[in-house]
Amino acid sequence: MNTSFDNNAPSSTIPPLWQAAYEKYGLRNNLNVLEDKHNLIDLLQPKIDQHSDSVAFSMGPATLTFAQLDIASRRFAVFLQTQGISKGDRIAVQLPNILQYAVVLLGCLRVGAVLVNVNPMYTHYELAHQLTDAQASGLIVLDGMSTAYEQLENDVKAQLKWVVRCSIDSNAAPSDNDIALLSQIGSNQTHSANDSHSVPVSATATESSQENIAPDNIKFAHIMQSQRAEDLKDVTIEREDLALLQYTGGTTGKPKGAMLTHYNVMANVCQCYAMFGSAIEAGRSEQIKILNPLPLYHIFSFTVCGLLGIYGGWEDILVTNPRDIDGLVKIIEQHRPHVIPSVNTLFIGMLHHPKFASLDFSRLALSIGGGTAIIKAVSDQWQQVTGMIINEGYGMSETSPVISFNPPGISSFNGSVGLPLAMMDIKIIDENGSACAIGTPGEVGIKGPQVMRGYWRQDNTDTFTEGGYFKSGDIGIMDDDGFLTLVDRKKDMILVSGFNVYPNEVEAALTEHPKVLEVAVIGIEDEHSGEVPKAFVVKKDSSLTVEELQDFASERLTGYKRPQSYEFIDELPKTAVGKILRKSLR
Repeated sequence: MNTSFDNNAPSSTIPPLWQAAYEKYGLRNNLNVLEDKHNLIDLLQPKIDQHSDSVAFSMGPATLTFAQLDIASRRFAVFLQTQGISKGDRIAVQLPNILQYAVVLLGCLRVGAVLVNVNPMYTHYELAHQLTDAQASGLIVLDGMSTAYEQLENDVKAQLKWVVRCSIDSNAAPSDNDIALLSQIGSNQTHSANDSHSVPVSATATESSQENIAPDNIKFAHIMQSQRAEDLKDVTIEREDLALLQYTGGTTGKPKGAMLTHYNVMANVCQCYAMFGSAIEAGRSEQIKILNPLPLYHIFSFTVCGLLGIYGGWEDILVTNPRDIDGLVKIIEQHRPHVIPSVNTLFIGMLHHPKFASLDFSRLALSIGGGTAIIKAVSDQWQQVTGMIINEGYGMSETSPVISFNPPGISSFNGSVGLPLAMMDIKIIDENGSACAIGTPGEVGIKGPQVMRGYWRQDNTDTFTEGGYFKSGDIGIMDDDGFLTLVDRKKDMILVSGFNVYPNEVEAALTEHPKVLEVAVIGIEDEHSGEVPKAFVVKKDSSLTVEELQDFASERLTGYKRPQSYEFIDELPKTAVGKILRKSLR
């Protein structure tokens, strides 16, 4: 582990490059709110108490107030302690966007357990890697999405001491209905936080408790019924204790776990609130509603929707299946959210829904774009329909995740990923680690309180520069005002006869064609040039031809940047949050 670089004490002085921009947009470069906070619970509990009667999370008609979330998460934390979970133990959570996720998340944080987010769509091979690499003690899964667990080899299963199963079956018996039980917390139908008549559920249960519950079949509903919030034992959790092992997408091999501390994550929550959260709330008396179509197991949604929502006292509107655009549009119509975070592909999906343009966007305060580059044509169309631009930001699993953002005061899409957040520094570096001149492309180096400790069980020698900057692997340019523009991922760059071609640039150009829906560009081998670009195109209009694209590209791109071949496909391969998987196309 590389812990030699102190990201907890960056300079409080705004770097001169973006000082004027900070002043222009009324941004503050301090995180004073964290001075007496040691962990995420320290940060979030006062907000939970303050907004106790408000809805914290909703999922369709089901809701969970902050008070209910408080009690339920304490009950889950007590369950963890009955299983012998201690600070630092890893707990794998393989859940989609459901109410139980929020309960499990806070429950783990309360006892100092390290949350290991797992994609519910993973195969058993992918699940096995994360469980064994993280050395997880327990697993939380959703009934109906537990196939990967069932298919695990026995030696991997044996590593797990217990498995908790959640359910969203509305037809389940009252005693097994997770959602109904959560909605009843605080009423006379279930015991309160001070009820002393509950019985603990344990994988090593006795006759007086739940002796028939097997270690791999502990029901979430039973935990909610049987544990007492008041039985939670205090745990001392410090800033440098791990909160998350957030696994990267594995684009350079097996996924690696980014070690995110309590301070990393709570700093990023406060950085985001300072950059755009407070602006959303300004002048509004009603509770803020944030749409959450992105999976909470992904770091973008985890911090920007989940934790920031709790910190702000907002309602987090959980979308369990964002691929159902009809359902998503109905949710937007019903809730009229103030904040819509999304990715380029999902913005496109919403815009192409026949009903979307007729919705009421009068409450929309901010549209957040991340995960992958936002195409200008998409932002322009979004602005035409909603009246708001898409404010693009930049983040990584390794940085909790947000690094930079276009502040709410920006009035037009500028193609950049914005200004660095408070209390951090960004340096554009060349191959030798030296700072690049303004306007010169180089690798983006990041230093700040949100930067991870390092990769779990990895050699981190090359992860940071000698000066302590995390080497992102992204190629970017910083302008005179401190705005960062990403050129592309270093590994996705195409080298054509010595000239650098960045796929994002080519994709953005081709997407402007009126008959094109989506494009992904990769480099393929060429005996003359070494590599040449190839474009995979999803048609918006079935009449589109290769010849039309060639003519269009010749108008917008210099010769070496133009794709030398095109392939029409029905759908681009993507991650769960809509990021195009170029490696699959390769």
